[in-house]
Amino acid sequence: MGAMGVHRIDTALRWLYGFETEDDEEGQDAGAVQKSGADEDWGVEQEKRGRKRKRPSSAAPCKRPRAATPSPSDSASASSPRPLTSWDPVPKRPRSGAQGNSSNNNNRPSAGPVAVPAETVAAAAAAAEEEGTRRRRRRKKAGWSCHQCNTAKRTMVKCGRCREKIYCTFCVKKRYRDLSEAEVRAECPCCRGICSCIRCIAEVKQSEPKSPSLRKCNSSSRSAKRKKKADPAGVESTSVCNGVAPTEANDHSSLISSNGINNPSVKSDKVDTLGVAAQEEGGAETKVKYARYLLHYLMPCLKELNKDQMAEIETEAKNLGLKLSQMNVEQADCWNDERVFCDNCRTSIFDLHRSCPNCSYELCIACCKELREEDLQGGTCREELVSYPNRGFDYMHGGDPLPELINCEETDLSSCQPKSKKWVASRGIIRCPPTELGGCGEHVLKLRQIFPKDWLNKLDLNASWLNKKLEPSNIVSGECPKCTKNENSRYAATRENSTDNCIYCPKSDNGEADDLKHFQSHWVKGEPVIVQGVLQKMPDLSWEPPHMWSAVHGSSTSSDMKNVKTIDCLSWCEVEICTQDFFNGYYEGRMYENQWPEMLKLKDWPTSNHFEELLPSHGAKYINSLPFQPYTNLKSGSLSVSALLPDDILKIDMGPKSYIAYGCTQELGRGDSVTKLHCDISDAVNVLMHTAKVVPSEEQQDAIQNLKARHEAQDEKDCCGNFAINRNDKCHKSCVGENHASSLNYIDDEEGGALWDIFRREDAEKLKMYLRKHSKEFRHIYCSPVEKIFNPVHDETFYLTEEHKRKLKEEHGIEPWTFVQKLGEAVFIPAGCPHQVRNLKSCTKIAIDFVSPENVKECLKLTQEFRKLPKNHRAKEDKLEVKKMIIYAVDHAVKILKEHCSRTRLIDIVYSRSCGRRRK
Repeated sequence: MGAMGVHRIDTALRWLYGFETEDDEEGQDAGAVQKSGADEDWGVEQEKRGRKRKRPSSAAPCKRPRAATPSPSDSASASSPRPLTSWDPVPKRPRSGAQGNSSNNNNRPSAGPVAVPAETVAAAAAAAEEEGTRRRRRRKKAGWSCHQCNTAKRTMVKCGRCREKIYCTFCVKKRYRDLSEAEVRAECPCCRGICSCIRCIAEVKQSEPKSPSLRKCNSSSRSAKRKKKADPAGVESTSVCNGVAPTEANDHSSLISSNGINNPSVKSDKVDTLGVAAQEEGGAETKVKYARYLLHYLMPCLKELNKDQMAEIETEAKNLGLKLSQMNVEQADCWNDERVFCDNCRTSIFDLHRSCPNCSYELCIACCKELREEDLQGGTCREELVSYPNRGFDYMHGGDPLPELINCEETDLSSCQPKSKKWVASRGIIRCPPTELGGCGEHVLKLRQIFPKDWLNKLDLNASWLNKKLEPSNIVSGECPKCTKNENSRYAATRENSTDNCIYCPKSDNGEADDLKHFQSHWVKGEPVIVQGVLQKMPDLSWEPPHMWSAVHGSSTSSDMKNVKTIDCLSWCEVEICTQDFFNGYYEGRMYENQWPEMLKLKDWPTSNHFEELLPSHGAKYINSLPFQPYTNLKSGSLSVSALLPDDILKIDMGPKSYIAYGCTQELGRGDSVTKLHCDISDAVNVLMHTAKVVPSEEQQDAIQNLKARHEAQDEKDCCGNFAINRNDKCHKSCVGENHASSLNYIDDEEGGALWDIFRREDAEKLKMYLRKHSKEFRHIYCSPVEKIFNPVHDETFYLTEEHKRKLKEEHGIEPWTFVQKLGEAVFIPAGCPHQVRNLKSCTKIAIDFVSPENVKECLKLTQEFRKLPKNHRAKEDKLEVKKMIIYAVDHAVKILKEHCSRTRLIDIVYSRSCGRRRK
């Protein structure tokens, strides 16, 4: 009975674990090879190209491989469990029966010491030599075919141990992801006992006992319940579908007979269907919980996206006089290596859109809806231009402007733009816009889709079914009593009747099991988090700017390396400076002729898309040392929505990004080394890697005080409207007052490097009201007063000094979380939280962006705000493409949960049948 049970399990689960027949493997791999002569390098080349959406002018375009509704075979083949590398001390048996010949297998001698005549040994040796000769002839004739797939690839790797087995690089990457080519060359999977080809599996099935594994599974599967246990995912273990608890006995690796699978020293490598490794995060059980956690937050967003698309299809069917079931939307020509944007609002297009059959104009469905409602807000009117004239160096330090600009009235350049023609929909039908707006004005825009027909709708149905089938996860929420009476918190605000004045501030080496769950309890409420001691995990690397520069450029003396482009924080313009002078100023400081501190910023160096290439050790160590890896690991984070995009999809650059800047402890009011108030479209984590303190002399301190007095007088004068200010506006005097920084505890903090102000999301509207009211009290380029506001937060033209923060609290009753980032601390900033930073010392920071499932709704909200900005605005383009991320992340979770339910059902069937046979 036991043998029969094992045979049934192997047959039933063959599709689930990707154990394909030899013919199937040959057909699939041969097709993959014949498709193109450079398939292996295609993905890398296309990613480097990173081109925008341009319709080819000649030749029939090769459409992108369409995503399909997840099927059991697809999800299973991509996530088949593969045992880890293992050394097999048992001498390898002759491979005479490798082709599945039952006669050879039946003639194998039984284990144990047996006396064998010399003639038999000689005959066996001769037969083995003859078989080896035949095998070598077959291999030579087959063109050195791969042991796994039996096809001849371009690049083959020969085993150095057995000197017989050959594997192609395609199979190594696809089926043995834990092994590099060098490791396979030293010892092939067959020698390691982990080969998953049909021949090796057949050998092991005939040589190993068949009943014990099934009896072990049946005995351990009888437990119907298991105690709930907290896990790193922030959810509790609960019973799953069909009443089967996710116990260790349900690990299907014990049900499969293959080389090393049943060996307790060999563990299965749990690789999900999109190439995201979850082995380090707790295996299959944790992967399932993460998938349920993703669905909980992403399902509402997916339903909203699907609802919008269905509404557009219904409108199209009504215009054409067809029933919804008769609608057949045409497929768009689109490739995986390109990003598709709306030509009107610059928002990314992920599926349904309208396209002109004559020109390359494309329109998103959000703009289509606004056109029909005659309320187009996508920035189609004009490009807004704002001028900040250079009134001279003396003006920036409190003096008078240059003579030629005293009586100069600035022109509102935006009014000089040509008036745009009106673009409206006629009876719900949208035509291509006129040439003034980028279209041809001749044809009706046709509805197009990128995904296959009804794929998004089916994905929505599958995700909803799984969400109902599985018990909902215990999502963390509510108050956190630990942080009010714990050393792992930092007091950052003085709001009245508020429970969020403290910031969660754990240590990176805590090692507590509930750290991730504790993090999620604050993160889900949109609160920042500070993690201490991250730099201690990278003791072997130097993060000093000169050392990093040398590591990138070496001893190069080219002209490009001698100078570096930086941002002058006083004029807020780009300046070029000698590289050596910049780094000298980082440690010693720089000042203008009037002894005012010169603050320079070197932003995004090396460029983020080259960071890991130019500094591979720094980049890899930084990523792996970040806390809360499920969120922050850009390549294998199971809760990082941006990391779940398929490998063949062009991904945006999420970092790492470096920021090197000078700093000053005293608040200058003008020319401070700051990152002005802004709001990131995604989550971010910023780590302070290095600091250098610059102490000004007493003479410079006196000069600074004198210049600050001149600045105050100039602020009062400009606020009254001497020039370039609308005289009808009410005068808002800037009460600069004394520097209140001396009353704060960060002045004498030796470890402090940067002062952070992070506002709550719910306070954003009041913050915008204050900035609009007091905008003339702020200065931007060339220290000119802020002239025009589009969005006070997204413009990145304001920095609130201590005085402005005080007035903000008096007028609107809001205040930010204010804290000092110390050396080695990581600051987590939730998406949608306006924030600003001032450097108290010369600082080197490394940051990455990521998208967490808890903040996806906020990312969508910000995307809608960005699309309403003028076309030439700094934040206009939708670089994140969060809608595409949502769809693929849900698809990723659905595949995992469907596979989990399929496995669970199969275990129940096998268990019930085996119990029935035992009763008989």
